[in-house]
Amino acid sequence: MKEGKFLSKFHGRVWVDKSDLQLAKMDVECLDTVTWGLFLARFHKGSRFTLEQTRVNEEVWLPRQLAAKIDVRLALLKNFNVDLEQSFRDYKKFRTSARVVGVGEVQPQK
Repeated sequence: MKEGKFLSKFHGRVWVDKSDLQLAKMDVECLDTVTWGLFLARFHKGSRFTLEQTRVNEEVWLPRQLAAKIDVRLALLKNFNVDLEQSFRDYKKFRTSARVVGVGEVQPQK
């Protein structure tokens, strides 16, 4: 893959749940300056991204915690130094009484 050339510029660790074989946690750090596009974005050494996921309702894996410390320059114009932490909780199962029907089953309204 074309994007594979960036892998050597990152160092990280990934935790996988043994029973579900799903990503449970990921921690990635930028080891060197990485440029995407000719001048579109330049991520600087030390930028870090962490994602933790949890299994919800014994059905699906969803984000629990997201953290990022990003030092980036966009389009050679603007530098951003961002510290971000986001927690996700209180997931609710979506329920509906709607059902999918075929075209022949729809009755015209009077």
